[in-house]
Amino acid sequence: MKFSEETGKENPFRVPEDYFATLADRTMATIREAEAAGQEVGQLSKQPVAVPGDAGSGKRGRIVRLKPFLALAAAILGFAILATALTRLINADRPGRVSDAANSLFADLAAEEIDIYMLEDELNMTETVIPEITEEAISSEAIIDYLMTEDILLDDIYELL
Repeated sequence: MKFSEETGKENPFRVPEDYFATLADRTMATIREAEAAGQEVGQLSKQPVAVPGDAGSGKRGRIVRLKPFLALAAAILGFAILATALTRLINADRPGRVSDAANSLFADLAAEEIDIYMLEDELNMTETVIPEITEEAISSEAIIDYLMTEDILLDDIYELL
């Protein structure tokens, strides 16, 4: 069924009599009341918001109160904050959970492994090639001096030579 068949040729929208004629006066009166009450014009008031009903049918409009919706939103937000705080408090002392990277065992081990790797790599890069020394190149006096610094008796040294 089409809209035009339901309503016919007649316009279904109606405006109360003298609505627009008294609109400016009613608006100014509301502004004066708000200023007298100390409210700023355009500020949300504690009064419910009226949703107009159908003007032609005589039905009353419904009133939407904002306070319960704001209270519900505040309750949900409070519950979320409380749940997050309790979860962090309960899980804070659990072993195996890394809460702070600077204080964790894993971070210490990882940093130590990196340091060891860097030192070994640096050592490998700076390792010098030692030329092979033959027995003929070392004098017997140098050998005797070395063995004496190692706390070997002089008699034992002469026996070995």
